[in-house]
Amino acid sequence: MRTTLWPLSLGSLLTLGAALTGTSSEGDQGNLRLAHRQSTCDGVVLVRHQGEWGHLCNLEWTLAEASVVCRQLGCGPAVGAPKYVPLPGEMVRPWLHNVSCWGNESSLWECSLGAWSQRACPHEWVVVALCANGTFREIRLVKGHSPCAGLPEIMNVNGVDRLCGLHVEEATVFCRELQCGHALQAPRQDVGVSKYMTCKGTESTIRNCRLNNKLRGGCNLLLDAEVICSGHVEARLVGGEHSCAGRLEVLRGLTWGTICHADLDLPTAHVVCRELGCGIAVSTLGGAQFGQGSGPVWLEAFRCVGNESLLFHCPREPGHHCGHEQDAALTCSEFRLVNGSSDCEGRVELQVQGTWAPVCAANWDLADAMVLCHQLNCGNAVSVPPGGHFGDGDDLIWPDIFHCVGTEPHLLHCAASTLGAHGCVLGNTASTICSGLQDILRLRDGQSYCDGRVEISLDGSWGRVLDDAWDLHGASVVCRQLGCGEAQRAYDAPAPIFRRVPVGLSQVRCLGSETRLVHCNVSTSLLVPAGTLRDAGVVCSGSLRVRLAAGPGRCAGRVELFYQGSWGTVCDDAWDLQDAQVVCRQLDCGHALSAPRNAHFGAGTGHIWMDELHCLGNESSLWKCQSGSWGQHDCRHKEDAGVFCSESVALRLRGGTSGCVGWLDVLYNGSWGAVCSNALRDISLSIICRQLGCGDQGWLENRPSSGAGLGISWVDNIKCRNLHNATLWQCPSAPWNPHSCTQEEEVWINCEGTPQIALQDPAQTPNCSSPFGCLENSVLRVLGGEDGCSGRVELWHAGSWGTVCDDSWDLVDAEVVCRQLGCGQALAALGEASFGPGVGPVWLDEVECLGSEVTLEACQAEPWGHGDCTHKEDAGVRCAVKAQPSLCPTAPSLTPPSVAEVWKLSEIACLVLGCLLGIVFLVMIAQWCHIRDASMGAGMLGHLQSEGIYEDIEVDPVPKKEENTVSRLLMLEEGYDDAEEPEDQPTENDE
Repeated sequence: MRTTLWPLSLGSLLTLGAALTGTSSEGDQGNLRLAHRQSTCDGVVLVRHQGEWGHLCNLEWTLAEASVVCRQLGCGPAVGAPKYVPLPGEMVRPWLHNVSCWGNESSLWECSLGAWSQRACPHEWVVVALCANGTFREIRLVKGHSPCAGLPEIMNVNGVDRLCGLHVEEATVFCRELQCGHALQAPRQDVGVSKYMTCKGTESTIRNCRLNNKLRGGCNLLLDAEVICSGHVEARLVGGEHSCAGRLEVLRGLTWGTICHADLDLPTAHVVCRELGCGIAVSTLGGAQFGQGSGPVWLEAFRCVGNESLLFHCPREPGHHCGHEQDAALTCSEFRLVNGSSDCEGRVELQVQGTWAPVCAANWDLADAMVLCHQLNCGNAVSVPPGGHFGDGDDLIWPDIFHCVGTEPHLLHCAASTLGAHGCVLGNTASTICSGLQDILRLRDGQSYCDGRVEISLDGSWGRVLDDAWDLHGASVVCRQLGCGEAQRAYDAPAPIFRRVPVGLSQVRCLGSETRLVHCNVSTSLLVPAGTLRDAGVVCSGSLRVRLAAGPGRCAGRVELFYQGSWGTVCDDAWDLQDAQVVCRQLDCGHALSAPRNAHFGAGTGHIWMDELHCLGNESSLWKCQSGSWGQHDCRHKEDAGVFCSESVALRLRGGTSGCVGWLDVLYNGSWGAVCSNALRDISLSIICRQLGCGDQGWLENRPSSGAGLGISWVDNIKCRNLHNATLWQCPSAPWNPHSCTQEEEVWINCEGTPQIALQDPAQTPNCSSPFGCLENSVLRVLGGEDGCSGRVELWHAGSWGTVCDDSWDLVDAEVVCRQLGCGQALAALGEASFGPGVGPVWLDEVECLGSEVTLEACQAEPWGHGDCTHKEDAGVRCAVKAQPSLCPTAPSLTPPSVAEVWKLSEIACLVLGCLLGIVFLVMIAQWCHIRDASMGAGMLGHLQSEGIYEDIEVDPVPKKEENTVSRLLMLEEGYDDAEEPEDQPTENDE
C-alpha cells in the first residue's frame, strides 16, 4: 500500500513548471482539459482563452459543474468534485471566474460563465473533476471487523491511498457514502486543528471535500483511530477457556450486547467461528454457561445461511425477549476429525485461512489426542491409530509438532516446535479415536489428564460429581475407569473456573471394586441444600510427570516432578549429563547440553522428591533411573537440579540501535545463528515483532552484513500462518541447518515498536558469550512504566511474552516481583491494566505468593495459560528503586546495594581518611617487623596469610582470566551454594 494521503494529492504530481500539453481535439473541447493526473479524466480543470491556459476561480463547485466537464470530455459521469489548495509555487493565474451549471448542459460553455479575467482569485483553491472513466474505483474501510469500521482508504486503478486526519465531519460523509449509517467514531478528535481534508458533513461523497496541500505535512497516519459507523457489527467470544469459546457478544456501533440462546442456530454459529478465524462451530450452549453479560440483550436475531464470511452480512429479523440468564454461548475449533464413522474419530485436520489440511503423525501422541477430543466435545482419547489410518487427504500435510500435557483447553495452547521440523512423510497423517460422550469421565483443572476435578457425561453433556465424604474408594473407581493407574489421593476440589457446569452425580458411595462410577451407590439429583457438597477430586498414579520450570522455555529450567498431587524438585547430588539426557528425551527436547546445579534457575518450593540419581542415559523416564525412595534426601532447595536441552530456543534482534531493530537471530542447539530472509512475509514479521514485544508490524531492510555475521544461519523459508496467539516456534520452515543461507541472505528487521526496557528477549544480550549466560535472568520484565521498576508485569514462557491476571494480585505478589527485578521494596500492586493492556497470552492467574519466593514463577497459581482474564485485567507493580541498566544482570538476591545507597557523603569521607591512616599504620608495622626479623618474619607472615585465605574460600576458587562465561557462572553458583538460606524458610522436615 502506498503511503500517499489521498488520490488527489496533486502536490507530488503537479509540475506546473513543465510544459502543459492540451488535448488534440478541435473546437470547444480543445479549450477544456483536466491536468496534472495520470488520467485525462481526472484532475484540475483548465480552460484556454486567447491562446492561454488558466484555471477556474469558483467559490462553489459541485457535482453539477463537474458532470458537465466530464460529459464534455467524454469521460462518463462525474464521481467527485473536490477543491484543492496547491502547494506554494504551484498556483497558475485564473482565467474564468464563477462558473455555475445546472448539470444537464452538454458543455461547460453552455453554463453561466461569469467573467473572463486573470485578476487574482479571492481564495486559494482550484477546482477538480473526477470522472467515472478516470482512476477512481471505490472507497472503503479496511483492517476493521466489518465493512462499516476500519481505516479509510481510496482505491484507484494504480493503487490504494490512505486518508489521514479525518474528523467527525469527514467520517460522517464516509459512513453515509458507504451506507453504514452515521459516524460514531472519527480517526481524530483534536479540536481547532487545521485539517488537510475539510468537509462540511453534508457532502454526498468524500470526493467533494476540500484538500489543502499546505497542511499535508501535519498528517500522521500513526495517530489515526478507526472510523466506526452505526452500521458496524462485530462478534466476539468472552469468558471461555480459550479465544474460540465463550459467551457470544455482538458489537453494534460502539455498544456490546448479548443475544438469546434461542436466536443462535448452528449456521449462525459457523459464521461467528469463521469470522473469528476459529474454524467451525462444535456446539452452542445456553443458560449463560460462560457467565452473564452486562450490556443490552439485542432483540434483532441473525439468520445466517452458513456460508457468509461475517455476521455483518447475515439477514436479520426480530428476535426473542430474554434476560442475561439465557445468554447464548458457543465453542469453535480450528481442528476437526474427518473420514471416520462419526465426528469423534478420523484424520486430524487444521484449518488455516479457510483451507483444511491434515496434521503430521510423526510426533502425535495420546496427550495431544486427549486435548483434541476435549476441544471437540468428544470425550476422552481412546487411541491414536498409526499414520494414514483414516486416509491421506488431498492437501499438503502440516508439519506441526505439539507437546501437550493433556490439560490444555485447546491444541493451540500446547507448546509447539514446528519451526525447523522436517517435512512430513507422504501419507503419514495423524489419526485419533475419541470415546464420545456416553457415560464417560474426565478430570479437569489438574496438572495432567490423570488428576483433577471429576466430571461425568450421562446424557451427552458434562456434569459435576459432588460428595460430602469423597474417599479413596471412589477415587480408585475413577482412576481405573480412566486407565490412569492406582488412586493416590482423594480430595475436595474447587468449583469449575470458566463456566457453570450442572450437577451430574452427588452423594457417591463406592466400595472401590466397581468398574464404573455409575455402578456405585449414587444420586443423580441434589437431595441436600446447595453448597453443602463439594466437587470430587482425584490424583491417580498416571499423573506422574516431569517439567522444566523458571527457564526461558519448556526445554530449559529447574527439574520438577509432579508426584502424588504436588510439584517438587530434584536434588543435584550426583546430578550429571546422563541424568539430564533422560529429562531431555522424556520431554522431546533433543539432547542435553548441560546439567547445571546449585539452583541455577532459582530455588524451588515444596518437596524435594528425588536425590542421588544414577541414570544410564537411555531410560524412558527419570523415575526409572536408580535412586533412593521418593522424598528421601539430605538436600535443601539451594541444591535444585536444572537442565539445558538442545531444543531450547530463544529469539533476539542484534546490532541495531534498540532491541526492536537488527539482525534476527535464533538460539538453537546451544548456539546463536541467523535467520534467513527467503519467504519471510508480512504475517511472519508481525509475529516476530509481537513476540519480541516490539509492536504488531515489521519490515525487512536490505542491509549488507559487513562481516558482522555469526557464522551460523539456522533456518530458512519461514512461512508463518495466521493462528491465534501464534509465535515463531509454530511457523513451518526448512529443517534446522547451520548453513541455511549465505551471509547476504541473513535478515535485518525493523519493528514498528520501540523497546521499553533494555532486553526484549530472555536471551537478547549479545555480550553474554555463553548462550546460557543471561537466559535465566530475564524471564520477568515490566513494561509501560516510567522506568524498569514499574509497569505491567510480563513473563517469558513457552517462547513468548505474556501477562499476569490481577485476580488475587496484592502487595505480597508485587514484593516478589520487585525483589526479582532488583528494584527494592514494592510500593503498589496495581490491576485493571493500569500500565496499558498487554498482548499475547495471559500466562498466570490467581497468583498467591507467600512473599519469600525467589521468583514469581515459584508462587502458587493456576497452571500456565489457564485463566479467565483478558488483557484489561493485566497486573502491574510499582517498586521503590529505579532500575539500573545492565546487560547481564545477576540474580536480585546476589546483587549488593550500590555505595550511594548505603553510605552518606560524610561517611564516605570518614571511610577514605580511615583507610589512609590504616595504610600508614600498616607500613610502620611492616618496617618494625622487618627490623625485628629480617631473615624470615615477612615471609612467614605472607605464608600464614595465604593459608588463611585458602581455608576460607577453598570451595570458591578464584577464576583465571582465561575462563569463559560458563565457568564464571558456575563459580557464582558455588558461591551461592556456600551461602546460608534464611532461617525462617520452611524445610522439608517442617512440613
